[in-house]
Amino acid sequence: MKEIIPLLLSVCTVFSAFAVTGCAAEDDAEQLNNVEIVLHIGDPIMTVNGEEKEIDPGMGTAPVIMNDRTLLPVRAIVEELGGRVEWDAVTSEVTLSYGDSVISLTIESTNAYLNGTLQTLDTAPVIINERTMFPIRFIAEGFDFDVVWDGDRQEVKIMKNGRTDVDNLSDM
Repeated sequence: MKEIIPLLLSVCTVFSAFAVTGCAAEDDAEQLNNVEIVLHIGDPIMTVNGEEKEIDPGMGTAPVIMNDRTLLPVRAIVEELGGRVEWDAVTSEVTLSYGDSVISLTIESTNAYLNGTLQTLDTAPVIINERTMFPIRFIAEGFDFDVVWDGDRQEVKIMKNGRTDVDNLSDM
């Protein structure tokens, strides 16, 4: 009987660990599904779920408007959304991935690939002050996020689909 008690305690400990790990994974998934990033044109600070963060620490990189489109520094945004960024300096190509979606863009080219399908951008990605700047609507929507533009406030909101009322969607 004395041998069974430690065995039962061990089994209970193992099941408790799985229960806590499962809850933590659900919390992480819920947090990613509720992400909201707010940026302002010319401001190097972004707000991620209410917390202020520097977009590009020490560099002062900020969103800009070019050709009537909002361009954002891509690495900080995609990584905050939970995605990955890969840069090929030889080809000037950036590959962005989030979940099952992959976006490939080339600096100064309006050709982009969303999951292998050619798309044409109306504004090409550019490099400003050694940082890659991309048209955010194409990227965010390609990753199934919503983008809201508030022209009066010069504000961009990026959020997981369904999180916020998006009646104010406009081209960026």
